[in-house]
Amino acid sequence: MTKKILSSLGIGMMAMLCLVSCENGGGNASSMQFKRMDIAGAKALALASDGSNQRNAPARMLARLTDGEEDPSFNVSHPIYTVSEDGTLVEVHYTIEVVGSGEIVDLVKANMRLKARYIYAIGDKWLWLMNCEYDYPGIEDMQEPLRGKIRELMHSQFESNYLVRRSDGALFEWSREQGRPERGMGYWRPSDVYGEVEAVGNDIFTSPSMGGLDDYYGRIYKLQDQGDELNVVQVLSSTQNGACLLPDNRGFIATYLLIGGELVGFESTIPVTLNPQTLQLSNISTGDIDIDQKETKVYGRYFVCIGGTTYLLVENANEYGTVTKCGLYTLEEKNGMWSAQTPALIEWNPDEYGYSSPSGKRPYKSDVASWMANGYTFTLDPINKTYTRKALPAHYPSEENSYYDGIAYVMADDNSGFYICDLSKDEAEFVEAIMDESIAPYISQIAMVYPFGAYDPNTQCFTGGAQLLDGTYLIFYLDVAGPNKGKIRVLKQGESDAGQVISVMVRLN
Repeated sequence: MTKKILSSLGIGMMAMLCLVSCENGGGNASSMQFKRMDIAGAKALALASDGSNQRNAPARMLARLTDGEEDPSFNVSHPIYTVSEDGTLVEVHYTIEVVGSGEIVDLVKANMRLKARYIYAIGDKWLWLMNCEYDYPGIEDMQEPLRGKIRELMHSQFESNYLVRRSDGALFEWSREQGRPERGMGYWRPSDVYGEVEAVGNDIFTSPSMGGLDDYYGRIYKLQDQGDELNVVQVLSSTQNGACLLPDNRGFIATYLLIGGELVGFESTIPVTLNPQTLQLSNISTGDIDIDQKETKVYGRYFVCIGGTTYLLVENANEYGTVTKCGLYTLEEKNGMWSAQTPALIEWNPDEYGYSSPSGKRPYKSDVASWMANGYTFTLDPINKTYTRKALPAHYPSEENSYYDGIAYVMADDNSGFYICDLSKDEAEFVEAIMDESIAPYISQIAMVYPFGAYDPNTQCFTGGAQLLDGTYLIFYLDVAGPNKGKIRVLKQGESDAGQVISVMVRLN
């Protein structure tokens, strides 16, 4: 089954809509298409909010205070900027095709932009602009009927997703039925999509296992770069389900296959290899690994991809189902088939450290697999052939989702400061929170204080606040890095904050 995602020369990203005809109202536009973004020469792309606009970050932080929301599990859309070598931010310019005539065509081409919630890097050739919406700066100051017509264009497309080819900035709209995962809200870290969207050469493979049990759940897609379009191919038949993509540097993709039934876990799946060129699936030969021993039997086996090399992890259990031994096996190619044979590359007894093994649901991009469980970090190092356990230092959270690029930020119980918990270090660094002078005029008017909530990686700060006697709010920003690290800045409801705040940055080279 083949579908097309059309690019800047295609029609797939067009937002088709009809506008009311008006001879003397600045013209008419019947459709609009984002074709390309100018990223030539940029060092990085960034999502940034204009701090001078009170509708951006302050409004979001105020919503958390008034609604009592403590979990920053949502994102706010921001314009996209290029970042130069000296760190200068310049808003991205787009090439937009508008079907219509009159003044509105030129205005849309010059001013319409995209705002995105997150940017994922897919390999070194692609970017994914997550959940975009159209935005037209200064729309409030325009006169009718132009304002109404442009608003209709803006409202025609909400939460669209785009793939960006880094080499030329070409934009490809990406829909769920074309293999895009539906992750909902809360995009914080690159590893969110590891094993779900992976680049192989110039192409993209995707397994949209997130988003609920819809028609696209459990499929595997290949998006082939064909210049002006992406050709989308479903890899599996209607009777097959798959999950997880683990690209191997040796030229195959390891994945899990279920024939018939519903894909609800990894217990009943078969580990197989996928040839990214021919799309042929092949079973894994496991030799005598699966032969039951006298007092043990194979309990589970699944892939672990570490640093671009895939291994087979096998768990043995006794007759009561207790895991007694784990082994990491190398994969070797024999007669065109990949196989795992004894002896194991690494073996360990779960009794020594407690039962814990790495997840096979996503590849580990580093040279070691590291994960957390029960207050410990576990490391599986296939190069040095070691399996180790280390207790987390004081203040370090035990949940992997608390860490962004290996660092977690934890607010002290008394709100006096925060801890920087770097997994590469043996103890947390405490940073004292210092209130700047902007709070002084409000001290005698504070009626209620809201403590700092959880760290929000999208704004890279903690937020808290206070309510004054007249009912207005103060919003407190506590930055964890940069020139304002450890400094609490205060913003009154309705006021603005100068400068731009970067929430996401992705390097291009």
